[in-house]
This record gives sequence, C-alpha cells and structure tokens, in this order.
Amino acid sequence: MSNTWPAPADAAAIFQRLLAGGDPVAKSDFAVAFLDLLVAFLRATHPHEDDHALFTAAEDALLSVMNKPSVFDPTRGTDLAAFLRMAASADLKNLRDKEWRRRKHHEHRDCVELPDDDGNSSAEDATELASFDDPALAEVIAAFTEAERIVFELMRTGERRTEVFAAALGLGNEPLESQERHIKRLKDRIKQRLKRAGGKA
Repeated sequence: MSNTWPAPADAAAIFQRLLAGGDPVAKSDFAVAFLDLLVAFLRATHPHEDDHALFTAAEDALLSVMNKPSVFDPTRGTDLAAFLRMAASADLKNLRDKEWRRRKHHEHRDCVELPDDDGNSSAEDATELASFDDPALAEVIAAFTEAERIVFELMRTGERRTEVFAAALGLGNEPLESQERHIKRLKDRIKQRLKRAGGKA
C-alpha cells in the first residue's frame, strides 16, 4: 500500500460515499484507504507501543467515522486525514490509560506492592478523553488552526517536553522563554475551547 495519504479531494470523495450511505463497499474502501497509514503514523509517533495497541487505536478511529460519519464536518476546514490522526492518537491514549488502570486494579487485588513512581509518569493524572463522537467536541477540533492541531495531538499523547512541541511547531530557533510562552498560549486556548465544549483537556 502507498505510504502517501490520499489527496484531500480523494479523501473527500471516499467520505462522501460514507455520508451518503447505500454503498456496500464504502466502509471497506474507507478502511483500506486509511488503516495502514494511521498505523504507520501511530508507530512513528509512539515507537514503543505494541502493534496490537496501534492497530486497535487506528481501527477505533476509523470505526468512529464509519459508524457515524457526522462526527467529521468537512465544512469546518479541517482535513479528514488530520482529523483521523488526532482521533487515533486520542484512542491510543485511552487504551493506554485503560490498560494502566486495569493493571493497577489487578495488582492491588492481588496485594502486590506497586513500585514508587519515578516522577516521570503522569498516569495517575490521566483522564479519559471525551468521545470523538461527541458533536460538540468534534466541532471544536474541526475548527482548530494547524498549530492548535499539532499541539492538541501532542497533548493527547501525554507529551510535555517543550523541545518536542517547539520542534513540531517550527520554533526551534527561538529562545526557550519565547518557545514556552508560545506553547503555553496555544495550550491554554485549546483547553479553554474544549472546556467550553464540555470536553476534557
């Protein structure tokens, strides 16, 4: 399969077939067009995750659109591929959080002493994302600027390092203080918009 994402016009055509309904192969064509690309994207951004989690997250993101195409509104100016990448990243984070909670419950039940947190994990603070089939949340995400989408994707993965955000935003040559201010403004704006929509940041 090609490693190139479908052109916006081609992606839009596939999506319209889903939206219209009645096409018996629309869902399978949609999955074929995006599944491998989403898995490759997740593997590149989460190199330490196992393949099962990557495939599950990619499939969940596709199913959310396949089963309810209205979660994506092309009139909001967001590219379908970008929406799917954000959804898959969010679904992967949810899978990680659920697995962590399952392990913690199992270990507690069996009276196994948990190791001390080394201070680098934010798992205890993790909260499950609002569902991407929430129309209010989907509308907010669809209206994000390109910079906001980049920051949002990284936030959904649990990334906190300034240098990673700065590199993704093309701020690598700016002073650290300027990078931090710029990133904080974007994060605060995203959190406020999601909060107003009833989502969680």
